[in-house]
Amino acid sequence: MLLPLPLVPFESLMLVDDRPAYPMNCFARIRFQGRLDRAALESAMAVAVSRHPLLAAVVRRSGTQEFWVAADQPPALQWRDTPLVESFPPLAPLDVRVEPGLRVVSCEDGENTDLIIQAHHACCDGLGVLRFTEDLLVSCALAGEGASKSVLRTLCPERLLDRGKFDEAAGKLLQTMSREAVRLLGVSQFRRRAPEPLVPHEARPDDSSPPADYPASLTRRLDRAESTGLVMTARRLGVAVNDLLIRDCFLTLKRWRMRTGDQSGWIRVAVPVNLRTPADRRLPAANKASLVFLDRLARHMADPQRLLHSVHEEMAMIKQMQLGATLILTLENSLSMPGGLEEFARPDHCTATAFLTNLGAILDRYPVPLKEGRFVVGDAVLRSMEALAPLRPLTCAAIAVLVYAGQFHITLHYDSRVLTVTDARELIDDFTGRVRRSADVPATSDAMIC
Repeated sequence: MLLPLPLVPFESLMLVDDRPAYPMNCFARIRFQGRLDRAALESAMAVAVSRHPLLAAVVRRSGTQEFWVAADQPPALQWRDTPLVESFPPLAPLDVRVEPGLRVVSCEDGENTDLIIQAHHACCDGLGVLRFTEDLLVSCALAGEGASKSVLRTLCPERLLDRGKFDEAAGKLLQTMSREAVRLLGVSQFRRRAPEPLVPHEARPDDSSPPADYPASLTRRLDRAESTGLVMTARRLGVAVNDLLIRDCFLTLKRWRMRTGDQSGWIRVAVPVNLRTPADRRLPAANKASLVFLDRLARHMADPQRLLHSVHEEMAMIKQMQLGATLILTLENSLSMPGGLEEFARPDHCTATAFLTNLGAILDRYPVPLKEGRFVVGDAVLRSMEALAPLRPLTCAAIAVLVYAGQFHITLHYDSRVLTVTDARELIDDFTGRVRRSADVPATSDAMIC
């Protein structure tokens, strides 16, 4: 039996940083035209959960160590009849000490369905959420055909035993830096510069719950011409699409900071780094990622092209030197110090002005029915997808980008205690407008709000 498994440092950090007022939960919302077959979805849920053990586990303490153990009950699959609008329905945070870190909610309204995947970040990262989502949708699409398991990618649950090992990334980093130097670098990333929040506000870490409209979000999408244009622009400039997204995020944050009248502070964008290697192709949903932090002053952003060049150079250096392993090694070292992890999760410290993740393409490699390039599940057609990254104290905006059916979907998760819905619309429209200008293709009606 695979479980119990001791928590690895990054999982422990996600638990320490988890608060009732700031849940460390990730989301995906899949929007269908049509209704899903309940029996098929229930069967697909059982198949998908069986492939990802950490999503069906809870955390228990034994002595000084915390472990993942099998939960008494499977993850919840809930059904709701509710109007499907732009916002998410209110969702209670997951507590992995009392329930599995996964919840699936099917919301139906007439002939349309929203399928919401909610996962605790201690269980897995954003890519892990999407891998589970793919398994669920493919299994549901092929239910009754007896082919779903053969179509799904082969997974090896035993790979979870090594989910906390980053030998390749850490080894390359330690070739150029001592372990102590890496630790100091990691600490300096958090403490050397104090980034400014998007707007001045007081954190509320002692609140007993998140806002009533949690999770508050807005989504925009690029049409296919814009999406292709963005990729082609990146190729023409010799940069990554992620570099363009980070540049446009910085410019958006700069404009918002100017509204406060303060342009003197550091603006920081936190960007996740995927640490999976080819050996992790069969890894079930887990945390196999780290964070890097890009800092800029207003004067560094005066010239958008120079800003893009600096972002590209910094991200290339991070990849070349495997600096994504810095946080992981620092967390490992912090376990030997009393309160070490808590120092990273201090609620009075602004870790980043905003969070930006690019999750890449989803559902692009499966032999399943399509309608006009879109995934078909029974009688339902998958129209759009969204991903939400978690928020923490003093980081009131997180942007997640994914590609489905050849279109970039851009979702803002915002703290409604800090930003009004009008603020949030202006923020996501500003960012999306900059991305569209980077794509340099006129918008069409296919770019409407999801």
